[in-house]
Amino acid sequence: MTNLRIVICCVSFETVKVLDPIKFYKADRVHLIHSGKKSPYVDFFNHVTDVLDKTGVPWEGHDIYYANFTDVMKTMRMIIRKEKVEGNHVYVNVGAGPQIYSSAAMITSMMEGAIPFNAPTKEFTVKDHEKVFFQNGKPIGNASKVKDPVEIPTFEVQPPDTNLIKALSIWEVTTQKYKRFATTEVLKELEIAGMMDDIWEDDRRKKRSQSALMRYRRNFLEKWENLGWIEKNNRGRYSLTGQGKMMLDIFNN
Repeated sequence: MTNLRIVICCVSFETVKVLDPIKFYKADRVHLIHSGKKSPYVDFFNHVTDVLDKTGVPWEGHDIYYANFTDVMKTMRMIIRKEKVEGNHVYVNVGAGPQIYSSAAMITSMMEGAIPFNAPTKEFTVKDHEKVFFQNGKPIGNASKVKDPVEIPTFEVQPPDTNLIKALSIWEVTTQKYKRFATTEVLKELEIAGMMDDIWEDDRRKKRSQSALMRYRRNFLEKWENLGWIEKNNRGRYSLTGQGKMMLDIFNN
């Protein structure tokens, strides 16, 4: 079936902020990003899934650490792409979850063409220090009532160049294998991948072309370094940065 209404949300310490928007959008399927199998985390997740089961709303759980930016973005990107390929409308609840989840959810929604929304809190459970998260033994969260979801304006966010990501992956694997003598091997792998040509001085294929080396530096090394994906140490050797590793973890698929 196509044109289904899909809602993606995070279950941490909220239930009303999760369930009311699902009802508002009349979701045909729900993706629940959650974390933790111990109380009190599991209490909120079990309550949400129990309500969904009773109301007949299909759901899929994604057990990841929802305060890890890379894990959230990678998982959400996978979900959105899968649902949109099937022709479905995807709504992302960016308000119910920790700040890291919200940031990753918002960026991924804009990048992949989903509709982000927030359900503003209308009434809080915490009116004094004696009532926190639970009412009458039932997990509620910080919000006991929410207003209708408010869709958030989006701006086009372009994902990183796929060729740069693919080439960076080739560079990382090859340099780890060949260490300090990796440049020629990287050029070979880029040629095999169809990302470079004319890398040899002559038909004997024994000496790399100087022009190919210049193109490699200009088209790849300099761009990776400018983007902060690689960095040069005091010996003049490049290594992958934390930002570069994140790019490979999220987009190298």
